[in-house]
Amino acid sequence: MCSLVIYGLVALNPATQYLPLPLQPPSIKTQNMGKNKQRTKGNVRPSSSGRAAELLARESGAVPGFVGFGNMATTELGYVPAVHGAEEIDNLVDADFRLVLRKLSKRDTVTKLKAAQEFGAMCQQRDSDVVKGVLPYWPRIYCKMSVDHDRRVREATQQAFEQLVLKVRRSLAPYLKSLMGHWLLSQCDTYAPASSAACQAFSAAFPPSKQAEALSFCKDEVLTVLQDNLLKETADTLSDPQSVPEEEREAKFLRLLTSSLLGVKRLISSLPQTETHSLQDRLTHLLSQAKFWKYSKHQTPQVRGAFFELMSSLCEHSPVVVQAEAARVCPTVLLALDDTDPMVLPPLWEAVLHTLSTVTDCWSHVNAKKGVLPKLWSLLRDGGKGMATSLHPNLLPFISKLPSEVTAPDLDFYTTFYSSLIQGLSRERAISSPSESSAIVVSSVECLRYTLLQNTGEEEEHRLIRTMIIQQQLLPLIDSALGNSSLQAGPLFPLVTEMLLSWEKRAGLQNLGGLSEGENEVVFDRLLSDFWEGLRVMLARHVSNEELELNELEGMASLLQVGLVFLLFMKKRSVKICFSEPESSVSPEEVAVTLKHPQPEPPELGQGSTEGVLRSWHLEEIVCQQAQISYSYVDEKNSERHLVYLSLLLQTFHTPRVFTRLLATSEEEKLKAKDDQKEVEGVFPTNPAVHFLLEHVVLWLSQEDSYLVEMVFSCLRCCGRQETTRILNHITTMDLKWAVLLQIIHKACADAASLQACSDWLKGSVLGERLLGLAEELCEAGLKGSGTAPDKDSWALISLALSQYHNNEPLIGAVYVEKMIEKLHGTLSAAKGLSEEGDLEPLVCFICDVASTFFSSVTHCLLLPSAEELLLTVFTLTAQDRTLTHMSGNDHTHLCRVMTTHTHLYNNDQTHTHTDTPVSGNDHTHLYNNDLTHTHTQIHTHLLFPLSESRLSTLQVLCPCLTPEERERLIALATAGILNWQEDNSKNTQTHAILLLCCLEVGSPVDEELLHAVLATMMEWRNSKEDWFLFSSDLSKTSTTQLSLSVEMMRFLSWLVTHSSKIITGSHWDFLLCSMLAWLETASDNVECLWNPWVQLFVCECCELIVRLNQFFTAPPPGVADLMPSELTAEWNDFFVEGIYSLMLPLPEAFAEPDDPLFPLAVLRSVGVALTYVPLHHLSHNSLPVRFVADQKTNLPEKLQTLLNTLSPLLLFKARPLQLTVYHILDKVMPTLPECDGEGDNTKSDDDREEPCLSPPAALMSVLSTCEELCETILSGLCVGEFAVVVPLSVEYSCILAYLLAWKLLLSFFRAAPSHLRVQYSLYLKKNKTLHKLLLHLFRLMPENPTYPGQGAESAAKETKTFFTESLSLDIDSGYQHTLHHLACSVYYSTVQDLPAMVRLWWTSQEKRVSHAVDKFTGRYVSSVLSAQEICSVHASTQTFDSMTVKARSAAREVIATYSVDDIFIELVIQLPQNYPLGSIVVESGRRVGVAVQQWRNWMLQLSTYLTHQNGSIMEGLALWKTNVDKRFEGVEDCTICFSVIHGSNYSLPKKACRTCKKKFHSACLYKWFTSSNKSTCPLCRETFF
Repeated sequence: MCSLVIYGLVALNPATQYLPLPLQPPSIKTQNMGKNKQRTKGNVRPSSSGRAAELLARESGAVPGFVGFGNMATTELGYVPAVHGAEEIDNLVDADFRLVLRKLSKRDTVTKLKAAQEFGAMCQQRDSDVVKGVLPYWPRIYCKMSVDHDRRVREATQQAFEQLVLKVRRSLAPYLKSLMGHWLLSQCDTYAPASSAACQAFSAAFPPSKQAEALSFCKDEVLTVLQDNLLKETADTLSDPQSVPEEEREAKFLRLLTSSLLGVKRLISSLPQTETHSLQDRLTHLLSQAKFWKYSKHQTPQVRGAFFELMSSLCEHSPVVVQAEAARVCPTVLLALDDTDPMVLPPLWEAVLHTLSTVTDCWSHVNAKKGVLPKLWSLLRDGGKGMATSLHPNLLPFISKLPSEVTAPDLDFYTTFYSSLIQGLSRERAISSPSESSAIVVSSVECLRYTLLQNTGEEEEHRLIRTMIIQQQLLPLIDSALGNSSLQAGPLFPLVTEMLLSWEKRAGLQNLGGLSEGENEVVFDRLLSDFWEGLRVMLARHVSNEELELNELEGMASLLQVGLVFLLFMKKRSVKICFSEPESSVSPEEVAVTLKHPQPEPPELGQGSTEGVLRSWHLEEIVCQQAQISYSYVDEKNSERHLVYLSLLLQTFHTPRVFTRLLATSEEEKLKAKDDQKEVEGVFPTNPAVHFLLEHVVLWLSQEDSYLVEMVFSCLRCCGRQETTRILNHITTMDLKWAVLLQIIHKACADAASLQACSDWLKGSVLGERLLGLAEELCEAGLKGSGTAPDKDSWALISLALSQYHNNEPLIGAVYVEKMIEKLHGTLSAAKGLSEEGDLEPLVCFICDVASTFFSSVTHCLLLPSAEELLLTVFTLTAQDRTLTHMSGNDHTHLCRVMTTHTHLYNNDQTHTHTDTPVSGNDHTHLYNNDLTHTHTQIHTHLLFPLSESRLSTLQVLCPCLTPEERERLIALATAGILNWQEDNSKNTQTHAILLLCCLEVGSPVDEELLHAVLATMMEWRNSKEDWFLFSSDLSKTSTTQLSLSVEMMRFLSWLVTHSSKIITGSHWDFLLCSMLAWLETASDNVECLWNPWVQLFVCECCELIVRLNQFFTAPPPGVADLMPSELTAEWNDFFVEGIYSLMLPLPEAFAEPDDPLFPLAVLRSVGVALTYVPLHHLSHNSLPVRFVADQKTNLPEKLQTLLNTLSPLLLFKARPLQLTVYHILDKVMPTLPECDGEGDNTKSDDDREEPCLSPPAALMSVLSTCEELCETILSGLCVGEFAVVVPLSVEYSCILAYLLAWKLLLSFFRAAPSHLRVQYSLYLKKNKTLHKLLLHLFRLMPENPTYPGQGAESAAKETKTFFTESLSLDIDSGYQHTLHHLACSVYYSTVQDLPAMVRLWWTSQEKRVSHAVDKFTGRYVSSVLSAQEICSVHASTQTFDSMTVKARSAAREVIATYSVDDIFIELVIQLPQNYPLGSIVVESGRRVGVAVQQWRNWMLQLSTYLTHQNGSIMEGLALWKTNVDKRFEGVEDCTICFSVIHGSNYSLPKKACRTCKKKFHSACLYKWFTSSNKSTCPLCRETFF
């Protein structure tokens, strides 16, 4: 009776329709599915959920809770109140909220996720009174969902909770204690977005000032929840072992453990101190449990890390509790030092430091010598095992907390400690990682400084420790850094220098009072002496090594430079440094920023320097010693490395003392080694830097090395401005190589200070005369044409002197710039008359390069009369015929480049006038004044006409930059040349036609009368000079001029059709179209002449004209259609198109394989573009020679089969344009081919063994089969998911392109086929495994990240474009860079769109690795796009159904179909999966009226079957399902095997009837029944089926 009542409750109470099905007893369910009997005899009362609830309450003696059937053995928490008298409470909850709360209790993740999002939206939209009705039921649901396994559900739950909090505000207070435990847990969620959302909800509920109070109010309940999680719960108690997988249970338990440990930490750190004391008893109880301490050794790093975080917090906020448990705390924390997991180490060391500070007797609980320190030494020797950045910053506070009984004996302890610490630098991780190395170095130096400060006494032990640190640790560390570039670039040198500066202050050398109480100045003075002496010996040993590498010398110079930089930096800051008191805030990072330019700011050139900048004499003394040793090696052994080292030293240390010591070294033999500085200064009473520069550095300058120039300027920094000028003048007059002078000028212009100091020299007469003499020497040598190549450095020096301007002033004196330009102009003028006598190409090229640089870099350069003269000369040479000037092609190219540079100059400054500038009285001073246009036109008229080849080239270059008036004059002159044509001078006509086209193509306006006249002249040529048109000519015997004239006529007609078609009248159209057809016929007759580039150009322009005409007749410009002759369009379509494509369609076969380097690829491209306009009608009725293949089965007409047999093999042609051309042609006919197959394969009788299959077009499948084999060979070495790199335009590229294009055609054919044929085609593909191979190949060809190229930074905020969101362009003349990748993605998208069932079947049959890769890629890039398109196609569908309406919800990815007939109403909801189409489409039940449950379920199953197994769209599946339902209502019985009227795959009706029971079945269903059961009996009556 109990089970009976429960079934009634579930079945009839509409509020419980969402309860799980297992509550229905199987026996009753079977009984009701059978005969329609009453369940109990005499039971005439209907079932009632209210009476069922009363019965349950009366029999069990307890009222069931509101959470579903809470008394039963189920872990699912329902919502619905199911007790008598609960209707009033239930009525407080809004109906929509009731529905959402039921969904929140479901097991399905997607359902819960959507329900949480819907709940949050409803809380936002509804009134607060309505939302408050949910509060009594929310805590139980929230506590369950906040620990859900799916992280998205947890995040959505917190977001929904925030909306609830914002709406109900204070009304949440009564339920706070039941929520707070899991709320705090959620704030410590290991999934950051979920914890962030929980914290945000907490902040929304309580302002910061009230949050501690809220936690204090619920602290007992919170701690109870957390303790239960830590001490009582297990993976099996948290989740049902029978329904939840083990991995999921374990993951949930570990996450809850971590969150609970962090939750306790958060609780005690958030409570006020008074409230924390009240929890001491409970915390003591927690720490007394053995299970709690096991978490310190948990196998999961997350748990261990959270445990140590909690220990740190306990030490900080509850030290009494920790002290009481010291016997457990200390071993647990201190003996775990060797745990180097990245998630554990930071909190572990925080706990270590807190433990040492909190527990006073911590070392009495552990053995430091045996348990702690050995682990520490091992960890340090390994460099922290890759965790130095987290570990080493803790070492200084760690050793500062160690008592003497742990470190005794101190010398051994510190020796082992620092040896282990520095040894870690040699580990591979520290070598390869700059951050790891820096962390070890910083920690080492900090600890060294601390140890030295702690051992400043006079005791023997302290002295030994100091000696050990300096001699055995610090100096060897610096020594190892000298040859290590990574250590040099790190913070070691700045840190050591900072430490030295601190010692100097403590020793009283800085007079800043930096000594603390109890410190001894003598100790620090001795430390400094020991260090500097050790460093001096070490550097001297290094620099004296003849085999020393250059990088070690650079490291030594870097060390000394860093010392100087830091000293100067500290001098500027003037801060007090004291280690035991607040120290300088200068960090190594600040020094590193300064050291980006490692040299300190030197004294400006010309300012002089009379005294050193260093406070410490130690550093300068070492520098002097290093410089002396380096100089001796340079002087005695010519050591270049030591010279480089000396240059590096002097760049930073350019003090008089250094130069004095260097001079003393150089004069030792002369002065008999007089060491006294005063005596040395007596020998050199003047500036020692000048002496060193003049006596030594200048002699070395002949080596052309840049570091020697640096040494010159290092010496000059000690000189005044006048001295600088005199010295540089002296260097200029020396017989040095020009490359040295070029480097000196570059260095002088390097910065503003150097430029100012050297300005007198740069603008002086010495440098100016020297450069002018160089220019004259170069020009004279060039005019002689000696044949030897000029010195490039010399011309670079001239170019630099002319083009460098500062503050609108030339680098050298203006008078010398003028003279040099005049010299270049004179030389270029002389060159044009001497070109035939000698080789002047190098001279002209160099002058043009200098002039181009000058005109492009100097503003208002044309203000110089000599510059105008130079430009005019260049222009004249450019415009003249090369046969007159005898200039070479290279000369002419350089001259044109100068003119191009000038043209841009002229365009930018065209409006600039120079009326306020005095000019000299020569003939061309007003070339760029206000009458500029007139002067230009005169130049063009006089210099460029009559036209020659070179002059025409010049005009083609200048035409885009000319003014409209200039171009108008050129058009007039060109038109006049065409109209005044001469019969025997086609060359002149051709050049004028080229000039006219050149002006027209840049958009120059032209009078229509001129165009009429030119067109009429061409028609006149047709009558009198037909041979100019080359109709029916042999192009191999035609001259270049004749071909060029025909090409220009085609170009003119193409331009006319596109830009000025209104002027073309009836006779003009006849001339144009007939000429075009005649030219095409000529081209088709001369295919064998395509090796000639001019013939190629002829064919290309003919095809271009055809393309322009096709575009014109397809879409005439506005207003032109009315002016056209009425019969013109019909003539074009009926006659000319037929003629064009009768000639063009056979052309693709005329090309041989493109192995010849002269292969006419441009012709192929142009022919292909023209063929893409071929109309479908002509393809269906083509005039190609008949071509059939033996044993080829086909239903196609003769013309179509010939077209396929002719063009399909060309897909494998090794030229991309032809492959794309064939694709575009065949793509037009593919949609028409399925209709030729009629009803499909009807050759088999109804009694046949299996379903019929039909092959797609055999010609296409033959190409596809060939491509498959080739692709298998190419891609055989790659696994699915590995990206194949294909070289563009290679043979492999052509094979793969053909394969993908063939599949594009096949999918286009499949898409156009009706449903019944689609089944047969798909069966053929399935049997041959063609699609299987395609999908494997695609996942080797599609890029791992199919992001569309060319997306700028502005598109980052928008949705990223991919190859699936952007349409594919297969234009023949487009780029090919990403075509293959995009094409592969396009084929895959079309495949999953048109063949979803077959793709789904393939996916489920793959191994786990492949299916995972396919699912991940499809879900990430394809599913969202495809789902959106399916939904949009439903929205945009014009297909209408009787009695059925279809609508879509884009946001929910749902399609809702509503079917209504008479009193029957059916609503079905189609839900697309996240990985559509791989995942199965879910069909959910909506509303239904008048339909039995069984029939309803059958129809849902049928729709699900159709959508899953049919290769089509959702609309096609719905149409099929509606047809099935209609047949059912028309009385057609369904097949009792598949329970459907229409078969799910071949769409047939039940036709095979049993002779005994008369029941009809589908043929395919019967075949499957017979083969699977191995019987021949009727499925229903079990009689033999005949």
